[in-house]
Amino acid sequence: MSKVVLFAASLLVVAGIASAGIIDPCGSPVDYTGPVIACLFACPQGDGQTYSEAGFTLAFTVNDLGGNPIPDIPASDFWLIDCDPTELELTLCAGSASSAADSATNSAGQTTMSNGTLNAGGCADGLTPVVQGFLLELAPQCDPYCFDIRVRTPDLDGNLEINLVDLANFSACFPPQLYDKCCDFDCNATVNLQDLARFAFHFGPPGHKCQ
Repeated sequence: MSKVVLFAASLLVVAGIASAGIIDPCGSPVDYTGPVIACLFACPQGDGQTYSEAGFTLAFTVNDLGGNPIPDIPASDFWLIDCDPTELELTLCAGSASSAADSATNSAGQTTMSNGTLNAGGCADGLTPVVQGFLLELAPQCDPYCFDIRVRTPDLDGNLEINLVDLANFSACFPPQLYDKCCDFDCNATVNLQDLARFAFHFGPPGHKCQ
């Protein structure tokens, strides 16, 4: 074997080693199962709906740059963020600690999000999955996923604590005041007594906040 061939083979080996274990954002598919538009009620304290209670599940297959599955990625390395980077209306408790997968990835690089809750405040109209800091992307165009999951929380100002400011904000969108989608906690296009009951429970002293 010539020196040139040996050198080329060595480069391929080094490249393979270098890419092993590094997440391929565009080669790690995420499958969504649920309604066309999901509505997730969240709370900074983490006592909102689970993803399955909101009717959806996200299934992950995480691969490296060589197309190999990555096992043993901790559940805490999976989280969800607001799709819209220009608005960022959703505020997360402690960043990545705001949500998690159901378990670490298995030998096939697979795990799900179904049993957890989103510890957050604010309001959002779509969620993007993140793994170890990588925004996962839809192949082949490699644009970040944006799942049509509407997030509503009683922490209306997004300061991660439900207090008198949120009470004033909720009062300002309760009928006969003008409709505000962020006060519509079940996404049924109206703010009513059901939304008031949810707000009252999470406003109750000492006011739910990040733990």
